[in-house]
Amino acid sequence: MEKKLSEYINDSDLVIVGIGSEWNWIRQGLKDDHRYRQILEYAGKEENKWLLPIIEFEYGYYNSDPEIDEAFRALRSLIGEKKYFLISENFLQDALMNGFAEENCVFPCGNYRYLQTPDTDDELMEATKSEDFMGIVGRIHRIVTERDGSMREGESFYKPFFDGKLLYLNQKRQEYSNIKYNEGSYLDNWDRYMKYLSGTMGNRLLILELGVSLDYPTVIRWPFEKVAFINKKAHLIRVHERLYHHTPEIEDKTDSIQMNSVKLILEESKGNEVE
Repeated sequence: MEKKLSEYINDSDLVIVGIGSEWNWIRQGLKDDHRYRQILEYAGKEENKWLLPIIEFEYGYYNSDPEIDEAFRALRSLIGEKKYFLISENFLQDALMNGFAEENCVFPCGNYRYLQTPDTDDELMEATKSEDFMGIVGRIHRIVTERDGSMREGESFYKPFFDGKLLYLNQKRQEYSNIKYNEGSYLDNWDRYMKYLSGTMGNRLLILELGVSLDYPTVIRWPFEKVAFINKKAHLIRVHERLYHHTPEIEDKTDSIQMNSVKLILEESKGNEVE
């Protein structure tokens, strides 16, 4: 970048932030924690893949990542009083716990807060209020904490039900490819995001893409490139350890940075007061 990130933000009228998988501390945490090795192997079998999202939920429920929290607070401080909207491809909603307003954030790929049934007409349920679901979470936690991750021979898990219907975390993911994703939890904020996006035309717009993967390219990566191309006053900053490249059409209005996006935000925030 020719300037510090804070300068790009100060020179803009509006900001859009895209958050990607580099900010998914649950995925990395599970890989690094030896206590989850056996249960992840169990969930890796085709017939047990339904359990993986619940293992992730357990890890996130009982753990946190101070670096990610610090990075979100730093990012929020850098944005300051600028009008912004944050869109994330992750299921985690750490941004909301670190200074970002819920009405200015959208999580179109799902979340860890709600459960759904295969029937999209059913209302979403708070995950922590399901006895069946939290019973499985408790079993996972006991295996990890009381048995150091050791699973007994022949040990198995039951699937969570409510009112005779299977329960799933409200997430758009490969393990749930056989059910229809219930979009009810994010559509109101998606409408807000679309209105915000339509109001960026003709304004100096900073598009900040942080660690976004190719898992859901139609959610952030491709739309961000399109907005950068259409809006003559837009500038895109794309940061990723590997997927940092951009299309030739927006060469003159893009900074592509090969770096972990969490680390970049923490570095760029040095010298700025983080509340």
